[in-house]
Amino acid sequence: NASAASEPRPDASTFAAQRPPTLPNTSMSNSEFEPILNLAADAKTMSTRLRPFSHPSVTAALGDPADSTYAVVSGELASLISDYVVNLPVAHSFDFDIASTSTKNGARREARPSLGLGLVQVPCPAQVHDDARRSDAVVKSPVEAGSGAAAGDISADQSIFVLKHELGEPVGTSCSAAIYSEMILIAKGKARLGQLQAFCDHLIELADKTEPRTFTISRWNIKNQYWQREQRAKARSLTSVVLPEATMGDLVQDVDDFVSEETAAWYSDHGIPYKRSYLFYGVPGAGKTSLIQALAGKYCRNLCYLSPTHPDMTDDSLKNAFVRAAPNSIIVLEDVDALFGPKRQNTVDKCPLTFSGLLNALDGVGPGGGTIVIMTSNHRDRLDPALLRPGRVDKHVHFDHATSEQRAALFLQFYPKADAVLAQRFSDHVAAALGDRQLAMAGLQQYFISQRKSTAEAAASAEAVTSIIKEFESREEETREEEKLKKEKVDEEAKAANDGAGATPAAAEKKQADAAGSDNAQADAGTASGGKQIHVHIH
Repeated sequence: NASAASEPRPDASTFAAQRPPTLPNTSMSNSEFEPILNLAADAKTMSTRLRPFSHPSVTAALGDPADSTYAVVSGELASLISDYVVNLPVAHSFDFDIASTSTKNGARREARPSLGLGLVQVPCPAQVHDDARRSDAVVKSPVEAGSGAAAGDISADQSIFVLKHELGEPVGTSCSAAIYSEMILIAKGKARLGQLQAFCDHLIELADKTEPRTFTISRWNIKNQYWQREQRAKARSLTSVVLPEATMGDLVQDVDDFVSEETAAWYSDHGIPYKRSYLFYGVPGAGKTSLIQALAGKYCRNLCYLSPTHPDMTDDSLKNAFVRAAPNSIIVLEDVDALFGPKRQNTVDKCPLTFSGLLNALDGVGPGGGTIVIMTSNHRDRLDPALLRPGRVDKHVHFDHATSEQRAALFLQFYPKADAVLAQRFSDHVAAALGDRQLAMAGLQQYFISQRKSTAEAAASAEAVTSIIKEFESREEETREEEKLKKEKVDEEAKAANDGAGATPAAAEKKQADAAGSDNAQADAGTASGGKQIHVHIH
C-alpha cells in the first residue's frame, strides 16, 4: 500500500492501544481468536486461532491447555470415535438419526445415537497403554523425553478427553443452515502423541475386525473421502449359492490358495502387490451378488461397495477409495460395462471419471494387504481389452442360465427332505416347459417363493411348473412392449429433428408468425372475456 509506506512504523504501544479488550469466553461452541493487526490503517483485520479449542472449554478439566497434547480428527476416524464413546457410561450428549438394522425377521428402522457437543473423559483400555508406551519410546526425541516424562512413561491419569464443538456462525446450504463442527482428542501432559495414536489405532483395529458369521458393508463417502460403515450383515453360507459344481470348486480353490500364508509370503518375496482381481460376468439374476456376500462370510472379509457412476466420482477420489480400503477387504465395482463406451468415453452423464483413472486405480489398488477386487458385468464383450488384461483381472468367472444340475440343487435347497429323484424330476419338467428358452436362477427362486406353502411333490409337478412359463411369457411380453414404445419415441424425436432441420428460413418465419398470431388471438380473447392471461415458460 503506497499510502501506508510513508506512514511512520507503529511501535508496541500502538499495537497495545489498537488491540480490542479481551472478553471472557465461556461458550464451548466458539474458539478463541487472536487478531493480527496490519500496518496499514485501512487494511482488513485478519484472524487466526492458535489452538483448536477455547481456554474456558477445557481449563476446568485439564488445567493449563499448554501442558496438554491434542489432535484434530475428522472423517472415518471421527466416526469411529463417536461410535465408541456413545456406548460408554461417561457420554452425556448425543445426536440422533434414523438407521436401519437387521433383525431375525428382516429389518427395522431405529434411532441411532452419535456423539453430541461437549467434553467427555474417556478411560483408555489396557491395550492402549501398552501400545502407547512402545509408540512413545519411538516417537519421542531425546529433547522431548528430557523435557517431559521419561520415554515410555505414562502419567497416572491415563484418560483421553474427546471434545466435540462447533465453530463460527450458521452458514446457509442447499438444504438448511449448518454450523461447522470439529472433534479433538486431548491427552494430559506434553509429548503424548503415542497415547493418542495408540487410542486411534485401537479403534481402527476394532472396526476392521471381522467375525466368522457376520461382515460389515461399507460405501465410499465421496464428499468426505472415507469408507462409511452402513451395516453389519449376517453372512450366508457358500452352500446356499447354487452354482455348477465345477465353477464353485474352481473359484473356492483359487481364493483358498490366495489367502494362504505361503502365497502372501511368495508375493512379498517377489515384490508383487498382494491382491487378486476377479470378473464375475454373465446373465442378470445368476447369483453374482449372492456369491460375493457368501465369499465375504466364508473368508471373514468386509465388503466395500464403490459407486463409480456418482457425479462427484473423480479419478483421484476413486484412487483414494482403493488406497484407504481396509486390508483383507473385498472391493466391489458393479456393472462396470455401463461406465464407458466403445471409444472409452464416459456413458454416465455428469460423471467426471475417466477410463485411464479406472485403470490407474486398479493398477495401484491399496497397500497390497490381501485385498480382493470383484468387478461384475452383464456383458463382458463390451469391456475394453485393456481392462481385462492380467493384473487388472486375474480370473474370469462365468454366470450362465440355470442348468439341469442347478435346478435340481436349488430344489433340494428349498426342500431338503426331498430325494434326488424328485429334484431331477422337477428339473426335467422345467426343461420340457421351457423348450429352447432359458431361465436365470432368480426366476427359479421366485417360483419357490410362490410355492413356499406347497409340498415338495406339488412344487415338482408339471402342472405347478407351468406357472414359471406363464410368468416368463408375461415378462417377455412386457419387455417387447417397452422396447416398442422406446423405439416409437426415438423415431418421433428423429422425425421432429429432421422436420426442424429441413425447414426453410421463410417457412420457419411463417410458422413463428402464425404461432405468435395464435397467441395474440388467444390473449385478446382472454382479455375480452375478462379472463386472466397466464404465460407458462418451459425450460
